[in-house]
Amino acid sequence: MSEVWRGLQPLRVAPGWRIDINSLYAVDPSPETIEWFYGSALVSGHRVHDGLCFDARWEPEGDPNGAYGVDFLRLAGFGRKRQSTREPTPLGTWTTRSRTVLVTALEEFMFTGNLPAGHTAPPPFPNHHD
Repeated sequence: MSEVWRGLQPLRVAPGWRIDINSLYAVDPSPETIEWFYGSALVSGHRVHDGLCFDARWEPEGDPNGAYGVDFLRLAGFGRKRQSTREPTPLGTWTTRSRTVLVTALEEFMFTGNLPAGHTAPPPFPNHHD
């Protein structure tokens, strides 16, 4: 049996959360390790009861001088006050070069719902007047 799983980055997961993708390893990017940082998501998860979600990736792929980018959103089908939505609702984006800061931010988001300091809010939806 492969022992590759032992190299995964430990992550405290709050009750009610599901980790959907986990290929975030406990290594930092360098020319020697950059092959560990390919893929559209390194780690992603969602909260089952309300669709709160995060997707973390390394960008640009293959560049040891890149950064972790995280999208925070609410999945389609979960609106505020139980109003159904057809599209995911963006909540914000955030970047960091530090794996430990990334892990802390993801854990805090799962346990509190708070986005990390310095996140970029999505553009406001245009008002439609019919």
